[in-house]
Amino acid sequence: MAAPRGARFRAHHARMREGRHAWRTVLAVGLGLLLLALGLLMLVLPGPGLLTGLVGAALIAGESAFAARLLDRADLHAAHVWARWRG
Repeated sequence: MAAPRGARFRAHHARMREGRHAWRTVLAVGLGLLLLALGLLMLVLPGPGLLTGLVGAALIAGESAFAARLLDRADLHAAHVWARWRG
C-alpha cells in the first residue's frame, strides 16, 4: 500500500532501515551523491538534470531521515503548487 503524500519518503526510509547493511548504505549514499552531482551538472548541460537529481535525492533519502523529511516537504509543496496551477 502506498504511503500518503507527505510521508512517502519517510516510509521509504523506514523500509530501507529494516534490512540495513553497511555496504548497502555506503553504496546508496555514494551513488545518490554521484547522481545528485550529475543532475546539477545536467541542469546547464544537455540531459535530464531534474530527473537524475531526484533519483539521487531519493537514494539518499533511503539512508537519511533528514533528507527524507526534506523530500516529504518538497512533495507536499509540489502537490500544492500543482493543485493551484490546475485550478
